[in-house]
Order: sequence, then structure tokens, then C-alpha cells
Amino acid sequence: MKDKITLLLLCMICLLSSSCQHEDPDAPVVPVKRTILVYMVASNSLGTNERDQLDLYEMDRVVERDELNGCRLLVYRIGPEEDTPVLFEIRKGKRGAVVHETLEVYDSTRGASVTASRMSKVIADAKLHAPAQDYGLILWSHGTGWAPSLTTRAAAPRRVFGEDNGATMALDQLAAAIPVGTFSWIYADVCYMGAIEVAYQLRNCCRYFVGYPTEIPGRGMPYDLTLPCLCADQTQLVKACQETFDYYDIQTGANRTFSAVVVDCSYLDQLASVCRLIQMNSPVQPSLSTLQCYNLNGYHFLYDFMQYYLEMADMSLGARMQDIYEKTVLYRISTPMIFNRIMIDYDNFSGLSTYVIGTSPGVNDNYYRTLDWFHAVY
Repeated sequence: MKDKITLLLLCMICLLSSSCQHEDPDAPVVPVKRTILVYMVASNSLGTNERDQLDLYEMDRVVERDELNGCRLLVYRIGPEEDTPVLFEIRKGKRGAVVHETLEVYDSTRGASVTASRMSKVIADAKLHAPAQDYGLILWSHGTGWAPSLTTRAAAPRRVFGEDNGATMALDQLAAAIPVGTFSWIYADVCYMGAIEVAYQLRNCCRYFVGYPTEIPGRGMPYDLTLPCLCADQTQLVKACQETFDYYDIQTGANRTFSAVVVDCSYLDQLASVCRLIQMNSPVQPSLSTLQCYNLNGYHFLYDFMQYYLEMADMSLGARMQDIYEKTVLYRISTPMIFNRIMIDYDNFSGLSTYVIGTSPGVNDNYYRTLDWFHAVY
């Protein structure tokens, strides 16, 4: 009898304990350490070639290996020949299998994924569903940096950031879509975004910015290697770039192609001030034939940022610029060649490109004059 009474008391204690620990469905969600949002616009040739599916598979592997380190991973995606964009979370389900849990479904307006209103809505929804102490944003799609066209022909595709069924997003729209103070870092897994003009336009959208000054393979960064770096207690942007570089550096032929830069945006206004002084005081422009150029296909207007300005600067301004540059650019890396067509002179590789006014007349030059960098420097 005594044993039965003891067993009964233990059962009652267990019931009371479990009822006390029952979660209140109305209780506020406790913010996690970091939420990473991947903004994946794949309704273009990248999606047709299933580059998005490959990267999603790599993200799944990171979740499967429990390498998110307490972070949450959200993906907004519109794929090829798909009408309905979806915001979903990649996580482990109850039985340990990786699941893509739909959080939001958006209207099917073609081209909406590259509008400021849609991107702003997705960011707000991500914060609502996955509140965090810190946020990171990965931009995933095609890109042409700040330039509406990489060929300057009126009929050429205009991408800047993203391509959603032919529609694209201008740099000023991208900056307007990202709320000030939301993201600690933005990683542009997109061609040509490693430009001083891009970083400067986004300087209030994040503290740290990662971009590629050249075109890169459509494969993009290997997420199974880089996401653990981005989910570290202190985000390891430099290590993520190094992992990507190492991945490409062991490739052969044209596949041995990669370049990247990590920028501390808090110094960009100081850098712009020095560049303004150089532009005001330099009597001559450097010879373009001597400058490192990052365009493919023979259209030359994206030149190395530091090489261009240092060739114009006197000794005093050059020293000031070098000092601020070393605080601004935390890391730069490139393979020796880009698609076996551009040789990188590492002595003149600052990690950032810049536009030389007048070298791409028409749509590019006209748009350039609307950017924050132009108004700050010229």
C-alpha cells in the first residue's frame, strides 16, 4: 500500500510539473541570436539552370548538421516559371528531418520581387516571424552593380540587382527598400556589386557589406561552407569569403574565378570626403589604359577604385586616402584570372571598382549622376 501511495504522489508531481511548463500560446516569441534572410530572385536563367535548387540543398545540409548555431534561416524565393513567391524557414522538423516551413505567400504579380515595396514587406515579415537580436541579409540573383547596362546598348538586359521575369531593380530602389538599422551586414552573392558606388548607396542599410567587384560563376558561394561562418557567435564575413575563395581557387580553367571585398560602411563618408578633395584638386585624369578594369566583353568603365584615385592624388591626399581605405576595406581577395579573360594585378586590386565619368555615355552615365556617391564626390 505504501508503494502505491508513493507512486501516486510521484505521478501527481509529474502532472503538476508538466502543466506548469506548458507554453502559453500568447506569450511573446523570444528573439534568437540572429536571423538570416536570403532574398532569392531565381525567376531567370539562374533558376532555369537550377542554381537555386543547388544552393537550397546546401542550406539544407547545414540545417541537417545542426550548424545554424542558434540562428534562424529564412528564404524568400521566386523560381523560374513560378507565379507565387514564398517566404519560408529552413529548420528541423519534429522527427529531425529538414523541412521548409511556409511563413508567407505573396501575390503573383510578375516582376514584384524586384520592387522596393515587395522587398520591404518581406523584410518586415521576416522580422515578425523570426525576431532576433541581430539580422543579416543575403542578396541572391543576377546583378550588374550600379550600372543599368554592362554593354551600354539600349536593348541590353538591365539588371542592377535581381531579374524577375525580365523586370529588374535599380540601386536606389534597393537602398530604399532596406530599412535603416535593420541589418548588421549585407552579403551580395551577386555579380559586380563590389563597387564603391554600391557600398556607398547602401551605407545606411548595414554596418558591413560584402560584394564581388567582378562577374563570378553562376554557382555563387557554397552555402554549406559559408553559412556556419555567418551563423557564428560573431559573424565571420571574412572567413565566409575566404571559404568561397578557397572553393574556387582549387578549380581549373575558367572555373578558377572569384573576387570579393568586405567593407566597413562606417568609414565610407570619410572616404568620400577625401575622394571629393582629390577630384577638386587633380589637374589631370589618369590614363585609362593603365588602370585595372573589371568589365568583361570589351566594355570598359568599371576600374579599380584605389588605383584610379591614387593616380590623381598628391602625396598628402594619397596618404589620407590610404589610411581611410585600410580602415574601410577589411578584406579583399581574387583569383589571378577572371574567366581566363581578365588578369588581376593584385598590386592594383583594391577589392572595389569605380566608374570613370564619361566612359559609358547614355543610360549608365545619366543614372550614375543620380547616385549618392556622385553627389558626395563630384
